[in-house]
Amino acid sequence: MKITVHNRNQIGGCVTEIESKNGTRILIDVGSNLPGRVSPEVPVKTLTKDCAGVFITHYHGDHVGKFDEVDSSTPIYMGEIAHEIFLNLCEHLPDKDVDAVKGFITFQARDKIIAGDMVITPFRVDHSAYDSYMFLIKCDGKKILHTGDFRTHGWTGKGVEALLRAFVKKVDVLICEGTMLSRQGEELLTEFGLYEKAKEILRENRNVFVLCSSTNIDTIASFYKAAGELKPKKLVVADKFMRLNMDIVTASAKSSIYRFPYVKIFWNGRQDCINEMRSRGFCMFVRPWGDKFKSIMKEFPDSLLVYSLWKGYLEGETLNNDIFDFIPKDIQGNPVYKYLHTGGHASEEAILSVCRITNPEIIIPIHSENPGRFEELKEENKGIIAGEIKRSKTVEIN
Repeated sequence: MKITVHNRNQIGGCVTEIESKNGTRILIDVGSNLPGRVSPEVPVKTLTKDCAGVFITHYHGDHVGKFDEVDSSTPIYMGEIAHEIFLNLCEHLPDKDVDAVKGFITFQARDKIIAGDMVITPFRVDHSAYDSYMFLIKCDGKKILHTGDFRTHGWTGKGVEALLRAFVKKVDVLICEGTMLSRQGEELLTEFGLYEKAKEILRENRNVFVLCSSTNIDTIASFYKAAGELKPKKLVVADKFMRLNMDIVTASAKSSIYRFPYVKIFWNGRQDCINEMRSRGFCMFVRPWGDKFKSIMKEFPDSLLVYSLWKGYLEGETLNNDIFDFIPKDIQGNPVYKYLHTGGHASEEAILSVCRITNPEIIIPIHSENPGRFEELKEENKGIIAGEIKRSKTVEIN
Protein backbone atom coordinates (compact mmCIF):
# COMPACT_ATOMS: atom_id res chain seq x y z
CA MET A 1 0.00 0.00 0.00
CA LYS A 2 1.13 3.54 -0.74
CA ILE A 3 -0.06 6.74 0.95
CA THR A 4 0.74 10.12 -0.60
CA VAL A 5 0.02 13.41 1.15
CA HIS A 6 -0.11 16.18 -1.42
CA ASN A 7 0.46 19.73 -0.16
CA ARG A 8 2.02 18.40 3.03
CA ASN A 9 3.42 20.73 5.71
CA GLN A 10 0.61 23.24 5.28
CA ILE A 11 -2.92 23.94 6.44
CA GLY A 12 -5.40 23.70 3.57
CA GLY A 13 -5.16 22.34 0.05
CA CYS A 14 -5.89 18.91 1.49
CA VAL A 15 -5.46 15.92 -0.82
CA THR A 16 -4.52 12.45 0.49
CA GLU A 17 -4.05 9.59 -1.97
CA ILE A 18 -4.21 5.94 -0.92
CA GLU A 19 -3.29 3.15 -3.33
CA SER A 20 -3.60 -0.58 -2.64
CA LYS A 21 -1.17 -3.24 -3.82
CA ASN A 22 -3.67 -4.17 -6.53
CA GLY A 23 -3.75 -0.61 -7.86
CA THR A 24 -7.05 0.61 -6.42
CA ARG A 25 -6.73 4.33 -5.69
CA ILE A 26 -8.89 6.68 -3.68
CA LEU A 27 -8.49 10.33 -2.70
CA ILE A 28 -9.57 11.79 0.60
CA ASP A 29 -10.45 15.47 0.06
CA VAL A 30 -9.67 17.72 -2.90
CA GLY A 31 -9.10 21.06 -1.19
CA SER A 32 -8.14 24.53 -2.30
CA ASN A 33 -5.29 26.46 -0.71
CA LEU A 34 -6.13 28.99 1.97
CA PRO A 35 -5.97 32.66 0.91
CA GLY A 36 -2.41 33.93 0.71
CA ARG A 37 -0.86 30.46 0.60
CA VAL A 38 1.20 29.64 -2.49
CA SER A 39 2.10 26.02 -3.16
CA PRO A 40 2.31 23.83 -6.26
CA GLU A 41 -1.07 23.03 -7.73
CA VAL A 42 -2.21 19.45 -7.15
CA PRO A 43 -3.23 17.92 -10.51
CA VAL A 44 -6.67 16.84 -9.32
CA LYS A 45 -7.93 16.09 -12.83
CA THR A 46 -5.03 13.73 -13.49
CA LEU A 47 -5.08 12.14 -10.04
CA THR A 48 -8.78 11.34 -10.24
CA LYS A 49 -8.64 9.65 -13.61
CA ASP A 50 -9.07 5.88 -13.12
CA CYS A 51 -9.67 6.58 -9.42
CA ALA A 52 -12.14 4.46 -7.43
CA GLY A 53 -13.56 7.44 -5.57
CA VAL A 54 -13.05 10.79 -3.87
CA PHE A 55 -14.16 10.90 -0.23
CA ILE A 56 -14.87 14.32 1.27
CA THR A 57 -14.43 14.73 5.02
CA HIS A 58 -16.50 17.96 5.16
CA TYR A 59 -17.58 20.99 3.15
CA HIS A 60 -14.87 23.56 3.98
CA GLY A 61 -13.16 24.89 0.87
CA ASP A 62 -9.71 23.70 1.87
CA HIS A 63 -11.12 20.15 1.72
CA VAL A 64 -13.61 20.28 -1.15
CA GLY A 65 -12.77 23.44 -3.10
CA LYS A 66 -11.44 21.58 -6.15
CA PHE A 67 -14.39 19.23 -6.57
CA ASP A 68 -15.08 20.66 -10.02
CA GLU A 69 -11.63 19.46 -11.19
CA VAL A 70 -12.42 15.82 -10.39
CA ASP A 71 -12.61 13.61 -13.49
CA SER A 72 -16.25 13.17 -14.50
CA SER A 73 -15.95 9.37 -14.36
CA THR A 74 -14.93 9.36 -10.69
CA PRO A 75 -17.60 9.27 -7.94
CA ILE A 76 -17.44 11.85 -5.15
CA TYR A 77 -18.75 10.80 -1.74
CA MET A 78 -19.98 13.18 0.95
CA GLY A 79 -22.07 12.99 4.12
CA GLU A 80 -25.80 13.33 3.48
CA ILE A 81 -26.48 16.45 5.57
CA ALA A 82 -23.11 18.00 4.70
CA HIS A 83 -24.07 17.57 1.05
CA GLU A 84 -27.33 19.47 1.53
CA ILE A 85 -25.50 22.35 3.23
CA PHE A 86 -22.77 22.38 0.57
CA LEU A 87 -25.36 22.34 -2.22
CA ASN A 88 -27.13 25.31 -0.62
CA LEU A 89 -23.78 27.12 -0.45
CA CYS A 90 -22.92 26.42 -4.09
CA GLU A 91 -26.36 27.55 -5.26
CA HIS A 92 -25.66 30.94 -3.67
CA LEU A 93 -22.12 31.37 -5.02
CA PRO A 94 -21.11 32.35 -8.56
CA ASP A 95 -19.32 29.97 -10.93
CA LYS A 96 -20.03 26.80 -8.96
CA ASP A 97 -20.91 23.60 -10.84
CA VAL A 98 -24.19 22.94 -9.04
CA ASP A 99 -25.05 20.00 -11.29
CA ALA A 100 -21.77 18.31 -10.34
CA VAL A 101 -22.58 18.77 -6.64
CA LYS A 102 -26.02 17.27 -7.19
CA GLY A 103 -24.25 14.22 -8.57
CA PHE A 104 -22.31 13.47 -5.36
CA ILE A 105 -23.00 10.11 -3.74
CA THR A 106 -24.07 10.59 -0.12
CA PHE A 107 -23.49 8.39 2.88
CA GLN A 108 -24.38 8.21 6.56
CA ALA A 109 -22.19 7.39 9.53
CA ARG A 110 -20.88 3.83 9.61
CA ASP A 111 -21.99 2.95 6.07
CA LYS A 112 -19.68 0.41 4.43
CA ILE A 113 -18.50 1.74 1.07
CA ILE A 114 -16.71 -0.61 -1.31
CA ALA A 115 -14.11 0.89 -3.66
CA GLY A 116 -12.20 -1.82 -5.52
CA ASP A 117 -10.43 -3.88 -2.87
CA MET A 118 -10.91 -1.21 -0.20
CA VAL A 119 -13.66 -0.88 2.39
CA ILE A 120 -14.21 2.69 3.60
CA THR A 121 -16.28 3.41 6.72
CA PRO A 122 -17.14 7.01 7.66
CA PHE A 123 -17.41 8.02 11.33
CA ARG A 124 -19.05 11.30 12.20
CA VAL A 125 -16.94 13.62 14.34
CA ASP A 126 -17.09 17.01 16.02
CA HIS A 127 -15.83 19.92 13.90
CA SER A 128 -16.80 23.49 12.99
CA ALA A 129 -18.46 22.04 9.87
CA TYR A 130 -21.64 20.10 10.58
CA ASP A 131 -21.72 16.43 9.57
CA SER A 132 -17.93 16.00 9.35
CA TYR A 133 -16.23 12.61 9.10
CA MET A 134 -13.18 10.51 9.80
CA PHE A 135 -12.61 7.59 7.42
CA LEU A 136 -11.48 4.09 8.36
CA ILE A 137 -9.98 2.37 5.32
CA LYS A 138 -9.35 -1.38 5.26
CA CYS A 139 -7.20 -2.85 2.50
CA ASP A 140 -4.16 -5.11 2.07
CA GLY A 141 -4.89 -6.50 5.53
CA LYS A 142 -4.30 -3.08 7.13
CA LYS A 143 -6.45 -0.52 8.95
CA ILE A 144 -5.88 3.16 8.16
CA LEU A 145 -7.69 5.96 10.00
CA HIS A 146 -7.82 9.37 8.31
CA THR A 147 -9.01 11.87 10.91
CA GLY A 148 -9.98 14.73 8.60
CA ASP A 149 -10.49 17.86 10.74
CA PHE A 150 -11.83 17.11 14.20
CA ARG A 151 -11.97 18.39 17.75
CA THR A 152 -13.29 17.28 21.13
CA HIS A 153 -14.39 20.64 22.57
CA GLY A 154 -17.59 21.21 20.55
CA TRP A 155 -21.18 20.28 21.38
CA THR A 156 -20.64 16.68 20.27
CA GLY A 157 -16.94 16.47 21.14
CA LYS A 158 -17.27 13.84 23.86
CA GLY A 159 -18.53 11.36 21.29
CA VAL A 160 -15.24 11.25 19.35
CA GLU A 161 -13.31 9.17 21.86
CA ALA A 162 -16.32 6.92 22.47
CA LEU A 163 -16.75 6.03 18.80
CA LEU A 164 -13.03 5.34 18.41
CA ARG A 165 -13.09 2.95 21.35
CA ALA A 166 -16.25 1.22 20.17
CA PHE A 167 -15.81 1.00 16.40
CA VAL A 168 -12.20 1.73 15.42
CA LYS A 169 -9.84 0.56 18.18
CA LYS A 170 -6.27 -0.23 17.11
CA VAL A 171 -5.13 0.79 13.62
CA ASP A 172 -1.98 0.22 11.62
CA VAL A 173 -1.75 3.76 10.24
CA LEU A 174 -3.08 7.03 11.65
CA ILE A 175 -3.27 9.97 9.22
CA CYS A 176 -3.85 12.79 11.68
CA GLU A 177 -4.56 16.50 11.42
CA GLY A 178 -2.31 18.83 13.42
CA THR A 179 -3.63 22.33 12.80
CA MET A 180 -3.23 23.52 16.37
CA LEU A 181 0.36 22.29 16.64
CA SER A 182 1.49 25.56 15.07
CA ARG A 183 -0.77 27.61 17.36
CA GLN A 184 0.55 26.56 20.76
CA GLY A 185 -0.56 28.81 23.58
CA GLU A 186 -3.72 29.87 21.75
CA GLU A 187 -6.74 29.81 24.05
CA LEU A 188 -9.12 27.02 23.12
CA LEU A 189 -12.60 27.89 24.30
CA THR A 190 -15.16 25.10 24.42
CA GLU A 191 -18.39 25.57 22.51
CA PHE A 192 -20.23 25.50 25.85
CA GLY A 193 -17.91 28.23 27.10
CA LEU A 194 -18.65 30.25 23.97
CA TYR A 195 -22.39 29.86 24.62
CA GLU A 196 -21.98 31.13 28.19
CA LYS A 197 -20.00 34.18 27.03
CA ALA A 198 -22.51 34.80 24.21
CA LYS A 199 -25.35 34.81 26.73
CA GLU A 200 -23.52 37.42 28.79
CA ILE A 201 -22.88 39.59 25.71
CA LEU A 202 -26.50 39.36 24.56
CA ARG A 203 -27.74 40.21 28.04
CA GLU A 204 -25.54 43.31 28.24
CA ASN A 205 -26.09 44.55 24.66
CA ARG A 206 -29.56 45.11 23.23
CA ASN A 207 -28.61 44.85 19.54
CA VAL A 208 -25.91 42.41 18.48
CA PHE A 209 -24.66 41.45 15.02
CA VAL A 210 -22.70 38.19 14.82
CA LEU A 211 -20.15 37.72 12.05
CA CYS A 212 -19.51 33.99 11.84
CA SER A 213 -19.30 31.32 9.16
CA SER A 214 -22.73 30.69 7.66
CA THR A 215 -22.02 26.95 7.83
CA ASN A 216 -20.55 26.83 11.35
CA ILE A 217 -23.68 25.27 12.80
CA ASP A 218 -22.19 24.75 16.26
CA THR A 219 -21.44 28.44 16.80
CA ILE A 220 -24.80 29.42 15.32
CA ALA A 221 -26.37 26.97 17.79
CA SER A 222 -24.44 28.52 20.69
CA PHE A 223 -25.72 32.05 19.93
CA TYR A 224 -29.23 30.79 19.19
CA LYS A 225 -29.38 28.93 22.50
CA ALA A 226 -28.03 31.96 24.36
CA ALA A 227 -30.61 34.29 22.78
CA GLY A 228 -33.47 31.92 23.55
CA GLU A 229 -32.63 31.59 27.23
CA LEU A 230 -32.79 35.30 27.99
CA LYS A 231 -35.94 36.74 29.53
CA PRO A 232 -37.52 37.99 27.41
CA LYS A 233 -36.08 35.94 24.55
CA LYS A 234 -33.98 37.96 22.14
CA LEU A 235 -35.08 38.01 18.51
CA VAL A 236 -32.82 35.89 16.26
CA VAL A 237 -32.46 37.13 12.68
CA ALA A 238 -30.78 35.71 9.57
CA ASP A 239 -31.16 35.89 5.80
CA LYS A 240 -32.82 33.17 3.72
CA PHE A 241 -29.53 31.43 2.96
CA MET A 242 -28.52 30.99 6.58
CA ARG A 243 -32.07 30.13 7.60
CA LEU A 244 -32.08 27.33 5.01
CA ASN A 245 -28.88 25.91 6.54
CA MET A 246 -30.61 25.94 9.92
CA ASP A 247 -33.69 24.26 8.46
CA ILE A 248 -31.55 21.52 6.87
CA VAL A 249 -29.98 20.75 10.23
CA THR A 250 -33.24 21.01 12.17
CA ALA A 251 -34.90 18.45 9.91
CA SER A 252 -32.36 15.76 10.82
CA ALA A 253 -31.26 16.80 14.32
CA LYS A 254 -31.53 14.30 17.15
CA SER A 255 -30.41 16.86 19.73
CA SER A 256 -32.33 20.01 20.67
CA ILE A 257 -29.10 22.04 20.41
CA TYR A 258 -29.37 21.70 16.62
CA ARG A 259 -33.00 22.78 16.26
CA PHE A 260 -33.76 26.34 15.17
CA PRO A 261 -37.55 26.81 15.05
CA TYR A 262 -37.64 30.57 15.68
CA VAL A 263 -35.56 32.62 13.25
CA LYS A 264 -36.80 35.82 11.62
CA ILE A 265 -35.83 36.07 7.96
CA PHE A 266 -34.44 39.40 6.77
CA TRP A 267 -34.07 40.76 3.27
CA ASN A 268 -33.42 44.28 1.99
CA GLY A 269 -36.37 46.56 2.62
CA ARG A 270 -38.27 44.24 4.94
CA GLN A 271 -39.59 46.98 7.21
CA ASP A 272 -41.65 44.73 9.48
CA CYS A 273 -38.49 42.85 10.39
CA ILE A 274 -36.60 46.09 11.08
CA ASN A 275 -39.47 47.34 13.24
CA GLU A 276 -39.47 44.14 15.29
CA MET A 277 -35.70 44.37 15.70
CA ARG A 278 -36.11 47.91 17.03
CA SER A 279 -38.84 46.95 19.47
CA ARG A 280 -37.32 43.75 20.85
CA GLY A 281 -33.55 43.93 20.46
CA PHE A 282 -31.87 41.18 18.48
CA CYS A 283 -29.08 38.75 17.69
CA MET A 284 -28.56 38.85 13.91
CA PHE A 285 -26.17 36.67 11.91
CA VAL A 286 -24.41 38.61 9.16
CA ARG A 287 -22.01 37.85 6.32
CA PRO A 288 -19.35 40.13 4.78
CA TRP A 289 -20.59 40.10 1.18
CA GLY A 290 -22.93 42.42 -0.68
CA ASP A 291 -24.74 45.50 0.57
CA LYS A 292 -27.59 43.74 2.35
CA PHE A 293 -25.87 43.37 5.71
CA LYS A 294 -24.02 46.69 5.53
CA SER A 295 -27.34 48.47 5.02
CA ILE A 296 -29.04 46.82 7.99
CA MET A 297 -26.04 47.54 10.21
CA LYS A 298 -26.33 51.23 9.31
CA GLU A 299 -29.89 51.11 10.68
CA PHE A 300 -28.44 50.27 14.09
CA PRO A 301 -25.21 52.31 14.42
CA ASP A 302 -24.95 51.79 18.19
CA SER A 303 -25.07 47.99 17.97
CA LEU A 304 -22.24 45.61 18.87
CA LEU A 305 -20.50 43.45 16.25
CA VAL A 306 -19.26 40.09 17.54
CA TYR A 307 -16.44 38.64 15.43
CA SER A 308 -16.57 34.83 15.56
CA LEU A 309 -14.08 33.79 12.91
CA TRP A 310 -10.38 32.94 12.82
CA LYS A 311 -8.31 36.06 13.60
CA GLY A 312 -5.97 35.19 10.75
CA TYR A 313 -8.51 36.62 8.32
CA LEU A 314 -7.79 40.09 9.70
CA GLU A 315 -4.01 40.26 9.33
CA GLY A 316 -0.90 39.07 7.54
CA GLU A 317 -0.73 36.84 4.50
CA THR A 318 -4.13 35.31 5.24
CA LEU A 319 -5.90 38.70 5.36
CA ASN A 320 -9.37 38.51 3.84
CA ASN A 321 -10.21 41.94 2.40
CA ASP A 322 -13.95 41.29 2.26
CA ILE A 323 -14.05 40.49 5.97
CA PHE A 324 -11.68 43.29 6.99
CA ASP A 325 -13.58 45.91 4.98
CA PHE A 326 -16.92 44.74 6.39
CA ILE A 327 -16.02 45.38 10.02
CA PRO A 328 -16.79 48.91 11.35
CA LYS A 329 -13.76 51.11 12.01
CA ASP A 330 -12.99 53.74 14.63
CA ILE A 331 -11.78 57.23 13.74
CA GLN A 332 -8.21 55.92 13.39
CA GLY A 333 -9.36 53.20 10.99
CA ASN A 334 -9.01 50.33 13.44
CA PRO A 335 -11.58 47.50 13.32
CA VAL A 336 -14.17 47.69 16.10
CA TYR A 337 -15.60 44.40 17.30
CA LYS A 338 -15.97 42.01 20.22
CA TYR A 339 -14.00 38.80 19.66
CA LEU A 340 -15.70 35.54 20.63
CA HIS A 341 -14.64 32.43 18.77
CA THR A 342 -13.57 28.85 19.23
CA GLY A 343 -11.58 26.85 16.72
CA GLY A 344 -12.64 23.72 14.89
CA HIS A 345 -9.44 21.75 15.36
CA ALA A 346 -7.99 19.22 17.75
CA SER A 347 -5.95 20.33 20.74
CA GLU A 348 -2.73 18.51 21.56
CA GLU A 349 -4.65 16.66 24.26
CA ALA A 350 -7.23 15.51 21.71
CA ILE A 351 -4.51 14.31 19.33
CA LEU A 352 -2.82 12.39 22.15
CA SER A 353 -6.16 10.81 23.04
CA VAL A 354 -6.66 9.57 19.47
CA CYS A 355 -3.12 8.17 19.46
CA ARG A 356 -3.71 6.43 22.78
CA ILE A 357 -6.94 4.77 21.64
CA THR A 358 -5.84 3.74 18.15
CA ASN A 359 -2.22 2.85 19.08
CA PRO A 360 -0.95 3.13 15.46
CA GLU A 361 2.27 1.61 14.15
CA ILE A 362 2.71 4.60 11.82
CA ILE A 363 1.53 8.21 12.20
CA ILE A 364 1.36 10.50 9.16
CA PRO A 365 0.80 14.20 9.99
CA ILE A 366 -1.49 16.25 7.73
CA HIS A 367 -3.06 19.73 7.79
CA SER A 368 -0.23 21.23 9.84
CA GLU A 369 2.44 23.90 9.50
CA ASN A 370 4.37 22.29 12.34
CA PRO A 371 4.34 18.52 11.70
CA GLY A 372 7.62 18.23 13.60
CA ARG A 373 5.63 18.79 16.77
CA PHE A 374 4.43 15.17 16.42
CA GLU A 375 8.00 14.01 17.12
CA GLU A 376 8.17 16.31 20.15
CA LEU A 377 4.86 14.97 21.43
CA LYS A 378 6.15 11.43 21.00
CA GLU A 379 9.27 12.26 23.02
CA GLU A 380 7.20 13.97 25.72
CA ASN A 381 4.59 11.19 25.83
CA LYS A 382 6.46 7.94 25.31
CA GLY A 383 3.75 5.88 26.94
CA ILE A 384 1.09 7.31 24.61
CA ILE A 385 2.69 7.66 21.18
CA ALA A 386 4.68 4.58 20.23
CA GLY A 387 4.23 4.61 16.47
CA GLU A 388 6.79 5.83 13.95
CA ILE A 389 6.21 9.37 12.63
CA LYS A 390 6.41 9.49 8.82
CA ARG A 391 6.66 12.97 7.30
CA SER A 392 7.71 12.20 3.74
CA LYS A 393 5.29 12.92 0.91
CA THR A 394 4.84 9.24 0.04
CA VAL A 395 4.84 6.42 2.57
CA GLU A 396 5.04 2.75 1.61
CA ILE A 397 3.19 0.37 3.94
CA ASN A 398 4.22 -3.28 3.78
